[in-house]
Amino acid sequence: MKNTFSFLSLFLVALLTSSPAFSAVQVSATVSDTNVVLGDRFILTVSVNDNDDDYQLDTRPLEQDFTVFRPSQSQSNEYVNGVFSQNTQWQVRLQANKTGLLTIPAFKIGDLSTEAIQINVTEVVQKTQNAQDQDSVVFIENHVDKDSVYIGQSFIFTTKLYISKNSNDLDLEAPYFEGAENAVFGQDKNSQTVRNGIRYNTITRQYKMTATQAGKFEIDSPLLSGSLRKVIAVSEWQNRVVSDPINVRGERLSINVQAIPDDYKGTWIVSDDLRLIEDNLLTAKSYKVGEAIIRSITLQIASVDKDKLPNIKLNYPKSLRVYPDQDQLGEAKSNGLNYGIRVIRHAIIADQVGTLTLPEIKLNWFNSQTNQQETAILPAQELTILAADKQQVSSVPTIQPKIAQPQPTIIVDNSALIYWQIAVALLIAIIVLMIFYHLSYRRLTSNNKTQHKTKVAPLNQHYLTLKNSFANNNASHCYSALLYYAQTQYPNVKSLSQFADKTALNETDKQHLKDEIQHLQQCCSKANSEWTATKLAELIKTHESIKESAPSVNPMDINPQ
Repeated sequence: MKNTFSFLSLFLVALLTSSPAFSAVQVSATVSDTNVVLGDRFILTVSVNDNDDDYQLDTRPLEQDFTVFRPSQSQSNEYVNGVFSQNTQWQVRLQANKTGLLTIPAFKIGDLSTEAIQINVTEVVQKTQNAQDQDSVVFIENHVDKDSVYIGQSFIFTTKLYISKNSNDLDLEAPYFEGAENAVFGQDKNSQTVRNGIRYNTITRQYKMTATQAGKFEIDSPLLSGSLRKVIAVSEWQNRVVSDPINVRGERLSINVQAIPDDYKGTWIVSDDLRLIEDNLLTAKSYKVGEAIIRSITLQIASVDKDKLPNIKLNYPKSLRVYPDQDQLGEAKSNGLNYGIRVIRHAIIADQVGTLTLPEIKLNWFNSQTNQQETAILPAQELTILAADKQQVSSVPTIQPKIAQPQPTIIVDNSALIYWQIAVALLIAIIVLMIFYHLSYRRLTSNNKTQHKTKVAPLNQHYLTLKNSFANNNASHCYSALLYYAQTQYPNVKSLSQFADKTALNETDKQHLKDEIQHLQQCCSKANSEWTATKLAELIKTHESIKESAPSVNPMDINPQ
């Protein structure tokens, strides 16, 4: 009996002495790395071998030398190899604000304090691309689509992340160089690849960067920070997952930003391509005084955001009434270039009979491909304004006043009269509502018919104009009408010789069309040359018959053909 009592006493003593109440409470502070690079993120861990809700961590002393991210707190209880333990832990991500030897001060947790920690912060040292590739768990590759641009010109910076292990809380800082604007461009692309026998998950992200200062710059690589998951064996039966912080940069790239040329005139617009298109040929028909003339112009500029597209000065006479619609903005991609698109629509109303001249529209821009200033031009247009139709004015007959005749006094029953008046009022109200419904229905039907007619209006107005020019047999008018017709069907066409190659004709007829266009151009340059439109009209008619079922061109479409 005494032996049993002694055994129980020893067991209880051992159990009580192994509990936290009989063990000293300790606090410690550690960092994931004491040697870091400026801009790198590292983890500060503060631990207490006890659980108490009164324990608090004050990170405000760190804010003088570090950028402090939101801390995380965790509590745990463990029983390993007969030992019971408790733990409270805080983890804080830090980022040094300057280089040199910095100090993480001591923290006071309850009645206990941690020890201060020295952190050595150095400048960024760029690694070569080959050094990053070899035996790297995580690395970055960077490239740009242009190594030389002008002020205000955008270029695409592409960064590709290679990650071979499971990761947590990844964050990617944008590339940077002085005097540049940048924004994420498009969506991230995820994929997998094998490099040096290691399988990597890849993430590709693009940034659109716009230079605002001239000079030669080094673009700092995006910084990837976060942590990799590591599994550590605590015992034969238990594993623990820990986070291993990472800070990875790619190769720094160079960019040459050229200044605006001294001899450039006008508002600075730089691009690889600019298109100014007249969507409808206004000279195709005549108009009447007071009639709305609808005009539509499309501006397309490569590598320019839609919200940075310039406005177009129309330079209309002050006497002309102009009613603009809200501009339509959009974006599209063609031949590897991203275009910003502005569609300008407005109504013009002439007040006088005669010839109305719409002045030409010019837009200066700088071609970064040829390093030359160019001017996009919409030629002037002369419209014929006719007198408005005279409306028949019906004369209103004069109503002679009638002399009131004395009426005999009639005595009626007022109660019966009231009911009769109510019935008549209801009848009149019903009749008025029926008339109003009938008129509204007719107006709605008329509007639907008008809209339907507008939708099914002829889609080939430029071809009708061209046919009329052929009928008049005027070489100059035919050349102008043919050029508008070609640019409407194929916005990329810059000369009529290119138009012949894009038609639906066979090779023999294409050659005949080129010969006719060349003959037409010669006749336009020589006043006394003889020319007939018969052969050219037949070729255009053949082309139209082949493309009879083709849909109309959408002004927001970059490449209609």
